Amino acid sequence: MPAVLIQVLWRRRLTVLWWSLGVLALDALLAAAYPTVRGNSELDTTFAGLPPAVQASLGLNAANTLTSPIGYLNSQYFANLLPILLLVFAIGLAAWSIGGDEAAGSLELLLANPVSRVRVALERAGALIVLLGVLACVAALGLVLLAPLTGLNKDLGWDRIVAAVTATGLLALVFASVTYAIGAATGLRPLATAVSATLAVALFAIEGLAEQVHVLRPIRDASPWHWLLSTDPLRNGLLWQAWVLPVVVSVVLIGLSTSVFARRDLR
Repeated sequence: MPAVLIQVLWRRRLTVLWWSLGVLALDALLAAAYPTVRGNSELDTTFAGLPPAVQASLGLNAANTLTSPIGYLNSQYFANLLPILLLVFAIGLAAWSIGGDEAAGSLELLLANPVSRVRVALERAGALIVLLGVLACVAALGLVLLAPLTGLNKDLGWDRIVAAVTATGLLALVFASVTYAIGAATGLRPLATAVSATLAVALFAIEGLAEQVHVLRPIRDASPWHWLLSTDPLRNGLLWQAWVLPVVVSVVLIGLSTSVFARRDLR
């Protein structure tokens, strides 16, 4: 039995519950606000005048105007609010998984039991994925249920809402994997949190600036933000760039950091 994984899920059950309620409240607020902008041509004109970099970072273009369901959800939710929520949740949990528990001194008590370091590391990474997946499912379910009530489902099926939430969750998983890897390799929770958060903010800024600064485009192409925003899951579904690349990067980071953790001296 994956006892270590189950232990983490049990310890974090109330945390996930409160986060889920918050996400559902945000879904409800977002859906309730859509009728106030639907059909407002002045808003479309205003946002069409924004610089290309800003429009790109909001997921807007000629096909995705602000008042359309896809443009509205991209600009108000999938390009900012939902990624931020999932990033804060996932990075915080990943920083605790190894580095935080080691700094608190409780990881030694766990490893005193007949379990290997590799098992502990992998099952805690698995718990991170499960808990992040639960929060993403709540976000998707809330939107799927609320969209028909406010017109957000026009030209937008439930499958593409699920695709967009999945792609956003995988974006958060990449940066959580960076956090997890640094924490497992060093045992330093503040360092793991700071590096991954800074990287997430920097790559988001590059995603917009690369529209005008061509030298940044190679960096943008390797960014999880670009894998999400450029593929536009709400319009195109879950393309391979939005799920294959994040999964590969996350697996490599978790695998390498687990190997390092299994050999280093604990603090």
